[in-house]
Amino acid sequence: MQISYVGQYNKNAAQAVGTPVPAAAVSSLTASIKDLAPGSIFEGNVSYVKGTNVILSLENGQNIHARLDNHAPKLVQGQSMFFQVKANEGGTVSIRPYMGGGTANPTLMRALEAAGLPANERNLQMVNAMMKEQMPIHAEALLDMHRVVAANDTVNVNTLVQMTRLDMPVTPQLAAQFENYQNDTYMLLGQMDEFMEQLPQFLETQVTDVPHLVQMNTELLGILTEGLEEEPVLLTQEETQEIAVPPEGESVTQTRMTLPPLDTVGTGEVEGLFLSGIAGDEGSIQGAQTQTYLPDQIGTLFDGQTEEEFSDVLRSIGSLAENEAVFDEDGALNRDLTARQLLGFIDQELVRAQDTLEPDDVKDLFSQKGYRKLLNHVMEEQWLIQPQDLKTKDKISELYERLNRQMEQIDKVLRATGNSQSPLARSTEQIRGNVEFMNEVNQIYNYVQIPLKLNGQNANGDLYVYTNKRKPREENGELSAFLHLDMEHLGSTDVYVKMKGKAVDTNFSFSDDASFDLVQKYLPILDAKLTALGYDTTITVKNDDKKVDFVEDFLKKDLPGGSSAGVVHRYSFDVRA
Repeated sequence: MQISYVGQYNKNAAQAVGTPVPAAAVSSLTASIKDLAPGSIFEGNVSYVKGTNVILSLENGQNIHARLDNHAPKLVQGQSMFFQVKANEGGTVSIRPYMGGGTANPTLMRALEAAGLPANERNLQMVNAMMKEQMPIHAEALLDMHRVVAANDTVNVNTLVQMTRLDMPVTPQLAAQFENYQNDTYMLLGQMDEFMEQLPQFLETQVTDVPHLVQMNTELLGILTEGLEEEPVLLTQEETQEIAVPPEGESVTQTRMTLPPLDTVGTGEVEGLFLSGIAGDEGSIQGAQTQTYLPDQIGTLFDGQTEEEFSDVLRSIGSLAENEAVFDEDGALNRDLTARQLLGFIDQELVRAQDTLEPDDVKDLFSQKGYRKLLNHVMEEQWLIQPQDLKTKDKISELYERLNRQMEQIDKVLRATGNSQSPLARSTEQIRGNVEFMNEVNQIYNYVQIPLKLNGQNANGDLYVYTNKRKPREENGELSAFLHLDMEHLGSTDVYVKMKGKAVDTNFSFSDDASFDLVQKYLPILDAKLTALGYDTTITVKNDDKKVDFVEDFLKKDLPGGSSAGVVHRYSFDVRA
């Protein structure tokens, strides 16, 4: 209910508080008081105040007797301001001064009045946010937006308005992801890391018997090793050396996910060069290291202490100590086994010996650092991409299809076991929500995060391809790229690239002099690689810093007030060195 009559306060203030009011006016006043629902906002002039009792004069000559909130600031007789109704029971109206929601702007109040909407706090915020987003605030537009706001009463009004402005579907889940992207807390790799950390903790804290615990572990392993080598087979040293890269997941049929493969955005050569350079040049900078075992073998994954402690636990699980594929004749763990092979042998033995095992023995296994490393490695195999694989057709789409499917399957396992409210379930929901949000963004723009596996580190990459699908890119047009790196030792690093035909203009910006000197040393390598590919390059280096806002600089770029000139491709990586 809105009562907006400030214009004649001076006339009302002159009326004595005890002056009799005509019967018609009393009837009207009574109706107005009944209409003052909790949350309503109205304007009034303080005619009388003593303690918490106050009489307010309205523009139409009426007076309202009300009781102030106990924590309300001190009011002064003759003061004009806005009030919000806290309660209206038994003819007693409880109010408090209201200073928020843009009530200083009479346009908001008039717009709500014209639409027949109550002037409560969320509605005032709604109109204010719509004006800031340069949206129309006529009655029809307000009613449409009010339906969205009313249907999502737990979501921030500004978020709802911005998503509607961007023509994005609105649900509480997508709104939460939208706010994550606004607040720079959206990194998929961080959500994956959280899931990897919580999975073994979840297993070791389950209060159940051994058969159910083993069954849960078997089901989760089956999901996480989907498409990887299924049966644990002992390999000879010669056979092991032939495995150059772990097998990738099997191809899947694209369903609703529409995240684009990199080779569809027209920048395959450039992004491949930069990304492979990031991964490949690290070894030359840090110095080559001799490696006896492949990256997914136990000899690489475990240090001496982890291997020793984990071996002791494995020997206590059934008859694993007698398995020649797991331990050699001297009782040492077979270092040639891959992570998924050893997990397979452990799972087989848990299933076979479950009737003889104690719950504490199984939970002790799950809590071991070695078991955590094995689980983390198979998840990284599934969910991280090596830079050299980025040009493979459908690689990104397959990753997200697999990730979304596995999270859905894990969610079903958690629900079936009564763990739908666990931290692991929340992580699962967060990952699925992030993938769904990226899919929705891709209905309009090309955008995807790329969880990368680099040498000695994992990195989260954001591939911004500013090509509005409603406005196709012009042939032979200029491409602009932005690459952001946040590295432990290099600090903040920005790379701006403009390319037209074979002409490439590149600008590097660094936050400190040490990074400037280090990268400048290796710029001739980049120049030589680009030249060898037939590009005419211009490279400059400077000290500068630029922050890219996902919502303002990417999603809103085509909106009024945004720059629609050119096509902007942004590659942003949050790298932990």
